[in-house]
Amino acid sequence: MSCYAAALDARDWAAYRALFTDDIAIDYGAIGSLVGVVAADKWTDRCRALEGFDATAHRLSNISVAIDGDNATVTSIVDAAHFVTVNDAVLLGDLIGRYTHHLVRADGWRIAGVTLTVVGYPAGKDAFDAAFAAARAIFAKGNA
Repeated sequence: MSCYAAALDARDWAAYRALFTDDIAIDYGAIGSLVGVVAADKWTDRCRALEGFDATAHRLSNISVAIDGDNATVTSIVDAAHFVTVNDAVLLGDLIGRYTHHLVRADGWRIAGVTLTVVGYPAGKDAFDAAFAAARAIFAKGNA
């Protein structure tokens, strides 16, 4: 799980992609994002929008692991801070939530599913949405 957060924050897309099975069940509906089974390559490409932020910090705590044969469920608390500069002002999109990762043992452990549940938005939901909208626009402009 620390590799998941570290790869996101480092923008190490090869390392991030290597964490997953070929298809993954994603449930980021809590933040108005993707819900469904998607190819890991597509999910990784989608996460590249984080490049629109100046920096991110995905901090994990209270990690709990339950292993059942070749399957595991890992839950953790995530405090995810996202920083983007717009017109000389830094916007903060921060959320506190819970990750539930479903893993399978296949050539090592691989993530087969991820659910994000939101507990709250320390800077407010509007600030979170504004920061993400700005970062998406910056990313789209840089990749047009």
